[in-house]
Amino acid sequence: MFTFFIALVCIVFFFLFMIGLFLTIKSAFKFFVTKSVTKKQLLSSVIGTFLFLLIFGVTAVPTFGNSSDNTKKVSKKSDGYDFKSIKLGMTQKEVSDKLGKPSSQNDRAITYGNNTLYFADGKLTGGSPKFIQQQVNQKNSNDKQKKADDSNSEKSAAQYFGSKSTQKLADQASYVPRTQISNGNMMYSETISNVKMYRIDDYQTGVTTVYKADESKDDGLGAILYQGKTVTQEKPKTTIVY
Repeated sequence: MFTFFIALVCIVFFFLFMIGLFLTIKSAFKFFVTKSVTKKQLLSSVIGTFLFLLIFGVTAVPTFGNSSDNTKKVSKKSDGYDFKSIKLGMTQKEVSDKLGKPSSQNDRAITYGNNTLYFADGKLTGGSPKFIQQQVNQKNSNDKQKKADDSNSEKSAAQYFGSKSTQKLADQASYVPRTQISNGNMMYSETISNVKMYRIDDYQTGVTTVYKADESKDDGLGAILYQGKTVTQEKPKTTIVY
């Protein structure tokens, strides 16, 4: 019923518009032909112009003025989902419980309208919605910072291990395993903060190198974490007598 009413109004407006346009053109034509205007022609021209401007104002002007607003409303409506309640690591079921039935779905992605959410191993890892992208960016930033912190922690631990004197390592032989390798150098192993490290003292150069353990390598030696002069004896403690 409402649709029929709208259609009827549109038809009425269209005919009024055409009548106004016709009367305006007719009056203008007679004026240019006869170079004079009668009262009837003037009234016809006024009515025609009034109808033309009225219908144009009611239909065209609001449409032009609100075109951007309408676009925004459509855009907001097309989103229509509260992605702020969605967190990385959620399962597809947890997402659908929050947002409802998706537009499409498979093992790796689900879509809601124009928005796509991506999954790996059953967990949400990213997506096109702005709020999801912000979470991904924050996670990447946190991971990068954690990696830098871990690297600094490993280097500090390696420096501590590499700066120990051979004298102290000998005293700690019960829990710091050591092995004499084929070239005569000594290798020690120790795990600090859950990071396994190997220390090799090169007697020819007098240099100590600490490596991060890497079981994928044939010799088990990974990245170099510390390198410095081999310390053979502990520095004597200074005693101050007053």
